[in-house]
Amino acid sequence: MATPSQIFYESLKTEATKKAYKLWLEQFFEYAHEDYDSIIKLEPNKIKQTIKDYVIHKKESTRRIGVPSPNSYNAIMTPIQSFLEMNEIEFSWKTIKNLYPQKIPTSNQLPYTDEDIIEILGATTSRRNKAFIHFLASTGVRVGATPEIRIEDVKGIEDGAVVSIYRDTTEEYRTCLTPEAYASLKKYLEQRIDRNPDSVLFTRKNNLTPLTSASAQDIVRNVRKQAKLSMDNGRKTRRGKSQNHAFRKRFEITLASCDLQQRFIDYMQGHFSGNSKAYFNGVSDEQLYAQFKRAIPSLTLDKSEKIESEKNEEIRIINETNKSELKEKLESQDEIIQQMMVSLASTRYMVYEKMYGECFGGTDPDLEKLAQLMTNGEILDWNTFIPIVQRKKDWTIPMGSKSQEMLRNSKQKREIKELIKELHSKGDFEETIERLREMLDELD
Repeated sequence: MATPSQIFYESLKTEATKKAYKLWLEQFFEYAHEDYDSIIKLEPNKIKQTIKDYVIHKKESTRRIGVPSPNSYNAIMTPIQSFLEMNEIEFSWKTIKNLYPQKIPTSNQLPYTDEDIIEILGATTSRRNKAFIHFLASTGVRVGATPEIRIEDVKGIEDGAVVSIYRDTTEEYRTCLTPEAYASLKKYLEQRIDRNPDSVLFTRKNNLTPLTSASAQDIVRNVRKQAKLSMDNGRKTRRGKSQNHAFRKRFEITLASCDLQQRFIDYMQGHFSGNSKAYFNGVSDEQLYAQFKRAIPSLTLDKSEKIESEKNEEIRIINETNKSELKEKLESQDEIIQQMMVSLASTRYMVYEKMYGECFGGTDPDLEKLAQLMTNGEILDWNTFIPIVQRKKDWTIPMGSKSQEMLRNSKQKREIKELIKELHSKGDFEETIERLREMLDELD
């Protein structure tokens, strides 16, 4: 039979959540002098009163030394509520929550500046630490997610990369690395002993042991301490910068200032609903990186690389603009050419209508009669332009056989001979008669 603790922890989805909930829950048990098994044997009213006493105890600490923060009571109490509810001990929490202290304005919510991160990077010579700081600054990923990332989760795109976060889970999403951050990561991996695709991306200093959530946070804490940043001197203030979240805040603000679509900004931070996640299932890595490229100049820290990125972005915009303008011009030219072809084809049609008027009395031309009268050259000409004039019906004429061509020639020869005879009788048409005789020679 499953124990109360097994039932509770099986309901939690991630290791990070389990660790956080275990910490707060066991602090409560220590205060109450109870454990996972004994607490659920108490009467619900007794449990409720113990929880109220615990909240009052915490509030006294908040008033004296400011710890815990008035804003963290939900985080502290939710594990207790979840544990009891998973073990079917339920009661109204309304009166308990009414005891929580009034929340205060959130502290340490400012983003890092470029100068802050450059100062942090300058405080360490470790390739791993530099790559880790660049990784946080470029991807905006939560520090707690980094221990689970594998080398194979990083896919190079152009000079940068696309990174899968929480791969193969319901929380999976993708974000990107700038060329600067990707170069730093590759430099770190060069010194790694284990570089198999399924190896963790970041390890501890021995290059063998995977990072934990705590050791990942220690990297930033220690390097920031070495940098001796004067931004807040370790105090939590409304104008302060959170040790880890300030990377994420800078990432969000930078992407927004570079005119990325809001749904791409939300997605690359792991903020998405079911509908938006379904949308991004159809977005390729290349399409995602194409959006991210707009922010590369602003996210890049090295000034020379930033200038290069800005130059490349300007070239990209110019190329896209030129392509768009060229496409419009070509489409416009195609339209003009099409109009000219229609006009020319209509003119050719009228020429044949005048030449062979007897074939054009009805709604459609008499194609059989035209086939008898036209030369093969005229038929070929007709078949070239007629599909432009008449798109709904087939007015093309089959090419005549040699005997048909001869019949047409014979008819023309008779007509020419009759005309020559008539001109002779009238006299003084020698030049015209000579030309008609030349035509007879051509028909022979």
